[in-house]
Amino acid sequence: MNKKILIGVGALSAVVVAAGAAWAAAGHHHAIAGMENMISARVAKLEDAIQATPDQRTQIEQSKGTILNALKANAQNRRQNHTQWIQLLTADKLDTDALYAKANQHAQEIQDLAKVIVPEIQKVHDVLTPQQRQMLAEKVQQMHHNHQQGGFGGPTE
Repeated sequence: MNKKILIGVGALSAVVVAAGAAWAAAGHHHAIAGMENMISARVAKLEDAIQATPDQRTQIEQSKGTILNALKANAQNRRQNHTQWIQLLTADKLDTDALYAKANQHAQEIQDLAKVIVPEIQKVHDVLTPQQRQMLAEKVQQMHHNHQQGGFGGPTE
């Protein structure tokens, strides 16, 4: 009886994982486009809030583009790795060495992503005045507070 329950739970888990993967793959392009739109809208509002100059806006937009491109490339890698994760997790015998290898690969991908994002953050930091950075910090804190309260999380108008 217990063996039948375990087999049933395992089969159900495999179906749920496969269905989740199919759902995520189908809607992932729209999620990325939505994320880009959300980020662009928030960045524009924050640029307005800190009264960014045209030169500052140019640098911010360039950095935003570089970061978004890096995030898109990372998302493509995750999609490609997703099938491998599913195969590892649904195999008859769990290969923990392979799971550790995938986890290490994921950690390396995050470090590689940071090597692109951190210099862009530095560029934006350097182009802003101390007063603008303080205003930005206050707006981000306000967004965080709004999000914690169940609101949109975006800057208030």
